[in-house]
Amino acid sequence: MLYFLISILSAVLIFYAFSNPDRIKDSHNYTFFYIVIFLSFLNLFPKTFFSFGFLISLLFRWISGKWSQILILSGSLLLTSGIFLIIVYGSLFGRDSLNVEKYDLYFDELPNQLEGFKIVQLSDIHLGSFNGNTTVLKKTVHLVSAIRPDLLLFTGDLVNNFADEIKGYETDLSLLSAKYGKFGIQGNHDYGDYSNWPDSVDKKRNLKSIRYGFAQCGFKLLLNQWVQIEIKDTSFTLIGVENWGHPPFPQYANLDQAVAGIPEKSFRILMSHDPEHWNSIIVPKTDIPLTLSGHTHGGQFGIKIAGIVFSPIYLYQKYWGGLYKSDNQYLYVNKGLGTIGYPGRVDMTPEITVLTLHSSKNH
Repeated sequence: MLYFLISILSAVLIFYAFSNPDRIKDSHNYTFFYIVIFLSFLNLFPKTFFSFGFLISLLFRWISGKWSQILILSGSLLLTSGIFLIIVYGSLFGRDSLNVEKYDLYFDELPNQLEGFKIVQLSDIHLGSFNGNTTVLKKTVHLVSAIRPDLLLFTGDLVNNFADEIKGYETDLSLLSAKYGKFGIQGNHDYGDYSNWPDSVDKKRNLKSIRYGFAQCGFKLLLNQWVQIEIKDTSFTLIGVENWGHPPFPQYANLDQAVAGIPEKSFRILMSHDPEHWNSIIVPKTDIPLTLSGHTHGGQFGIKIAGIVFSPIYLYQKYWGGLYKSDNQYLYVNKGLGTIGYPGRVDMTPEITVLTLHSSKNH
């Protein structure tokens, strides 16, 4: 009965969603969208595994009789039930826990005055997905305050689509602070590209309001530009590009404009939302030592084997989460605080990243 109930309900919702696409695309409330996605996951993933098990059981029945088929089917049923419960658990609890990832990074050209400089990176909050729940943000404020960072950087996707998603969260986000300030960039969802707008004027108004929302939350937006961060008797350059957009996402980034006029030999840190930008453009064409990205959410699903975390999103996005290095250039991909699509996380908890900079001379 449960099997058929979920199947029928899922089919009805999907049919309704495809028959009324504007109900999802233009809605400022994502509840219905998430219900459709959640039930679709519950319906399709467990049944897919069970179907493979059923086909294998037919082969075993042909080889060694019906009892071997019953054994295979029983195992498939247990596996299917486990996947079903994992999806439910990830939706109910997986998005509310927080993980603090800490890394020490070593650079040849780091000024001695920046030894031990601590950066906190946040990414992909997707405020519209919280539906008014401030639990994750309050936990984030508490943990960041305890870390006491020198610099706080946000690498894009503050909202899902609309500026009014920011309302009600400004106070919590404005409590995030760092000694030398907090800066941000826009992600692909921060442009309103995923909605049908009556005209370009409304879309531009939404974009302007989103950028104003960043300011209300205390973030200084870097839009294809750089800023000099003065520390003690030295400084370094922080660069922020707009969303580069690995196809099919739109491309707003202009790296040449963003780096124009940077003081020679200044240590540089770049914020670019999509990590594919690092592999495609930044590494081949620049010598920027450190790039910070987000975008992937780690696929919101992970598998831990012998302490190693793997995400199926690797099949689409090679640089999906964590620290990467090419020669003397680092990339860190934050797995995000929020969710999009599937309203949960399975073994891919929301992340706060702490990066401590060191000189290679001291390593």
